[in-house]
Amino acid sequence: MLEKCYPDFCVKSVWELDGSFYKENNIKAVIFDIDNTLVIHKEPEPTREVLEYFEFLSSKGIKYGIVSNNKPQRVDSFCKNLGVPYASRAFKPRKKHLRRIASELGVPCENICFVGDQVFTDMLGANRMGFVSVLVMALGENETGFVAFKRIFENIVMNKYHNKRQNQG
Repeated sequence: MLEKCYPDFCVKSVWELDGSFYKENNIKAVIFDIDNTLVIHKEPEPTREVLEYFEFLSSKGIKYGIVSNNKPQRVDSFCKNLGVPYASRAFKPRKKHLRRIASELGVPCENICFVGDQVFTDMLGANRMGFVSVLVMALGENETGFVAFKRIFENIVMNKYHNKRQNQG
């Protein structure tokens, strides 16, 4: 059961995902979480770094979208000028909004990468959809109480993941 929460890849940040990563993994589209993945939890709009990264993706012909569990006001504010498909209150790991954004991107699930910072929502949702799942380290430390509580259990899952990988290779 825990394996369904394991990411395909772990990186420190989104910015480590370069052109060779997307090419080697046949990625044609990326779906991002927002909070503590692209920006810290309280950042209301995309930063210059995020906008530059999205320009980089566009230059490589890679489509992108956003799926967040956060409130519509937060997600609408963040995405309003991006011109990309997005969903708020997605209730990840449920598939509904992930499926809709994948459809809007027009790319088969096996060619979509999902990038997020949480195991039980982002990685489980991505794996349930058949996306390539990439776990990033959370950008911020000021998280809501529930997310902070979940991190305790995520650390247990990720310790098992790392132990399994060490024993395999």
